[in-house]
Amino acid sequence: MRVFYTQKLDDILGRIELADWRQRLQKPLGTMENTLSDNWKSCALGERMRREGRDIDKVKDLIPEAVKLGFDFAMAVKKRNSSAALEILEQIEKLPTIWRNQ
Repeated sequence: MRVFYTQKLDDILGRIELADWRQRLQKPLGTMENTLSDNWKSCALGERMRREGRDIDKVKDLIPEAVKLGFDFAMAVKKRNSSAALEILEQIEKLPTIWRNQ
């Protein structure tokens, strides 16, 4: 039993949830969200970076999949498609890492 609870706790603690953007996607998307999603440090990837306690110097610091998801997320927000943005957000949360050199 102890192993099961330890594994469950590790799963809970290890899961990264981007709550700020999840909350924003619950409401109709506007120009504020569009502006935020255009910047790497304030988009969904930026929220993940802050949660991990790291910062980006250049886009090449990120794995290609994270870069693609970042662009896709920005486009979904720009088109005000919150359901597509939420799907992309979930993919960003599920990435084991977003960093190229980790």
